[in-house]
Amino acid sequence: MGHTEQLARFISDCTYAGLPHDVVAATKRCFLDWIGVTLGATGDEAVKILLGIVRDHGGKRQASIFGSRVKTSMLQAALVNGTMSHALDYDDAHNIIRTHPSAPLVPALFAAAEHLRLSGKELITAFVAGYETTVRVGYALGKEYYERGWHATSVLGRLGAAAGTARLFRLPPDKTAVALGLAATQAGGVRDVFGTMGKAFHAGKAAADGLFGALLAREGFTTAGDMLDEKSGFSQVFSREYSPESIVKGLGVEYALGEVNFKPYAACLLVHPVIDAVLAIRDSHHPDHGQVEKIDIRVAPLNLRVTGDSDPQTAFQAKFSLPMAAAMALVFGDANDSLFTTSVVHDPSVRAVMGKVRAASDESMAENEAVVSVVMNDGQQYSSHITAPKGNPGNPMTFVELASKARDLSTKVLAPEVAERVIDTVASLEKLENTAKLVRLCCPVDGQRGNGSR
Repeated sequence: MGHTEQLARFISDCTYAGLPHDVVAATKRCFLDWIGVTLGATGDEAVKILLGIVRDHGGKRQASIFGSRVKTSMLQAALVNGTMSHALDYDDAHNIIRTHPSAPLVPALFAAAEHLRLSGKELITAFVAGYETTVRVGYALGKEYYERGWHATSVLGRLGAAAGTARLFRLPPDKTAVALGLAATQAGGVRDVFGTMGKAFHAGKAAADGLFGALLAREGFTTAGDMLDEKSGFSQVFSREYSPESIVKGLGVEYALGEVNFKPYAACLLVHPVIDAVLAIRDSHHPDHGQVEKIDIRVAPLNLRVTGDSDPQTAFQAKFSLPMAAAMALVFGDANDSLFTTSVVHDPSVRAVMGKVRAASDESMAENEAVVSVVMNDGQQYSSHITAPKGNPGNPMTFVELASKARDLSTKVLAPEVAERVIDTVASLEKLENTAKLVRLCCPVDGQRGNGSR
C-alpha cells in the first residue's frame, strides 16, 4: 500500500470518538484563534479588494464571509476567509515545517460545514485530518524546499484543505486520494510575496483550491491517486530530500497538534524570540530607549535571512523586520496588531532605535531562539536569552489567553456580548449541532457591531 493510499485511509476512517482529549482541546484552541485573527482583519485592504470582486461576480449563496453579511459560493468564501485569516500574520503556525496550518484549512472547513449544516464533532474531526495531512507532508518535504523559495503555507495548505473537506464530504479512500492529487497538482506559491498582500492571498487560494479538489473528487473527477508517493512529480518538483515515510509514521497514534505555535504578536514567527527577549529586558530593567547605544541580536541563519529587512516602509514589511520588531517592543512594550501601522513604522522613536540594532546569525542557534543585549550610553548592558518564546509548544498559550486575544480582535466587528458567545461556543464545540450557528455569530447584524478598527 502506497503512502498516499495510507494517508487517504486515515483521513477517511478518522472519527471523533477515536481522537485523544488533548487533540480535541488543541483543535478548539486553533478554531478560537482562527476566528479572532480573521475577524480582526475585516478592515484589511486586501480583504476589501477581494470582497469587492466577490460582490461584483456574485456566486451561489452557500457560505458566509466572516465579519460581514455577505454570502457567496463555498469556493469564494474559502478564498476570502482564508486571505482574511492570514492578513495580519497573527494566525497559528508550525515552526518546524514553517507553515501556517489553520489559515488555509479552517476556511475551507467552515465553508463546507456551514453549507452542509454539519456538527461541531464533524468539524473537529475534519480539522484533525487536515492538520495531520499538512504537517506530515511538510515533514516529508523537509526544509530545503522552503529555503529555495517555496512558501510552505501555500504548498501544504492545499493538501490540508483537501484532506479536511474530503473528510467532511465523507469521501472513501480512493476519492480522498484523488482530492489530495488534485490539491498537489495545484500546489505553488513563492516567498517573494512576503511583506505584501500576496502572502495572505496564498492562504486563501490554498483554501479554495483544496476545497475545489475535494468537490471535484466527490463528483467523480479523476487524477493520479499516488501523488504523495516517492516517485511522484510532486515530490521531485518540490523537494530534493523527500521522505514519504514521514507521512505515515505513527499515523493515527501520534498527533502533530501538540506542536502548534500560537502568536501573541502580529508578526512573523521568526521574530517572536527577539520580541520576547526585548520585553524581558524592558520589564526587568526599564531602559530608556532614548539612551540606548546599540542592540546586539543573535539568531539562527534562517531567521536573519527571512526577517533581516532593516528599512521596512510599510506595515506588511514591518512584520518581517527583526530590527523593527526589536524597536517596537522596546519603545511600546508590545507588538500586537494595533501597532503595525504606517505611522508606527515611521515613528521617529522607533526608527531611531531600529537604527541601533545589529543583528548577526549563529549556526548553533535554533529558529525559536534569540540572544539580545541592550547596551546603554552609560555602559550598562542588559541581556536576555530566549529558547521558547510565548506561544511555542514549550511555553504555550492557554485557552484563556487565546480567548483574550480573540476577544480583543473580534470586538472590532462584533458586539462584546456576541464575542463572548463565540468564545463559549468554541469552548464546547463538540456539543454544537450545526456549524452554521457559530458562523452566524461571526457575521454581525445591524446594531450589533463592535468597536471598529483600532
